[in-house]
Amino acid sequence: MSRLSGARADADSRRLRLAFKSKFGIAFRNPMILKTALTHRSRLEPEGDTVSNERLEFLGDSVLGIIASDYLFRSMEEANEGELTKARSRLVSKNVLGRIGLRLGILDLLLYAREELRDDERALTTLSADALEAVIGAIYIDRGMACASRFVIDRIIDPMSDISPDELATDHKSTLQEVCQAKFRVQPEYRIVKRIGPEHRKIFHVVVRINRETFGFGSGRSRKEQALLNLNSEGD
Repeated sequence: MSRLSGARADADSRRLRLAFKSKFGIAFRNPMILKTALTHRSRLEPEGDTVSNERLEFLGDSVLGIIASDYLFRSMEEANEGELTKARSRLVSKNVLGRIGLRLGILDLLLYAREELRDDERALTTLSADALEAVIGAIYIDRGMACASRFVIDRIIDPMSDISPDELATDHKSTLQEVCQAKFRVQPEYRIVKRIGPEHRKIFHVVVRINRETFGFGSGRSRKEQALLNLNSEGD
């Protein structure tokens, strides 16, 4: 990295550190970790040394799962395993995380291709969810589990009381699996039939098959956004 680009990276790190502290009250000891958490791959330079937030997103997803599980275990003393699992799936839902991230203004800090994605609401919701998970991973590394837990509870779990039940009921994949198991004694099969678009905006086209018969189709910006739209009457 050249001296000029290195200076710019340091300036960006300091700016993000101050902005994040002002917005969330957390001061990063290593501002480069925060900058990485807030850098989407659409902003990477082809030959630069900057890395995207994907690895931190992976870590943050696991940290969020642990915190959510611990919170639910302690707060839902009468719930069984199945009820706890469903409650956790709502807490860590990408759709819910994305909506909370948008409310928190996480995209105001995120470094991404703004001009390219500014009118794509679905992509922005996904970016928001991914960035929020990456930030959780960064807080865990830089400030420890206690700080990460406070952030998750204060900024994600508590605000969920303001989200409508319809928005929380987003685990359609689990619902379909339960229906298939009860009715057909098999699990649905998801098959990717097409991939289009650049790497940072790739769209996956997926079909849903049950007993080797196609029951539905759809598309999403990740393999996790399975095709559960347009299910025909045979799946009722």
